[in-house]
Amino acid sequence: MQDLVYIDEFGLLGSNFYWHKYEAHGLTKEDITNAGLTSDRVQVSRVLIDPLCAVNEQLAEKNWCLYVKEGYRSPALYEIIYKRRVEKYGEEKTKALFNMKDMPHAKCDAVDVALWDKTTDKEIYMRYWEDSNPALYIGFYKDRTDPEGKHYQELQDYLIGLMLAQGFRIGSKKEYFHFDYRPDTPPNYEPNK
Repeated sequence: MQDLVYIDEFGLLGSNFYWHKYEAHGLTKEDITNAGLTSDRVQVSRVLIDPLCAVNEQLAEKNWCLYVKEGYRSPALYEIIYKRRVEKYGEEKTKALFNMKDMPHAKCDAVDVALWDKTTDKEIYMRYWEDSNPALYIGFYKDRTDPEGKHYQELQDYLIGLMLAQGFRIGSKKEYFHFDYRPDTPPNYEPNK
């Protein structure tokens, strides 16, 4: 396992998604603590810190920052989350979101991120809540003509562009918020195209 560090020790904002949302996805507190999740603090490999901080510096120009919703996830946590989500949502919906083959978060080089507005101290939403899971994937808003849909696409492309420039790549599920750190591979998405 790579050297894990807490992002907050480097001035990065975030909290662990499943620490706060476990009940909503059919998990118990015992499930997550037995799998090693013991607080809402986000851990990542030390090699991710500089690229994440570089993205944060660019966002500061807009008085925004990066909000890391998830970093390292243990294999045990993957297993229990997958099991409970299958029980609650069914296997097809769970497989659409979870990469159990590669378990990218367990490799310590994957992050799920959002944009945070420091003025309002709130997340900047990059999708309509009503659009549900399909809106989690890149390109959902590309052909939208309504102003909000266009705005969501612009925000997603902006974030993706910043992350790609720092060596992150879009994950295999093609979610707009999930990135794997692979600086030695070519970018796998072209924002604004």
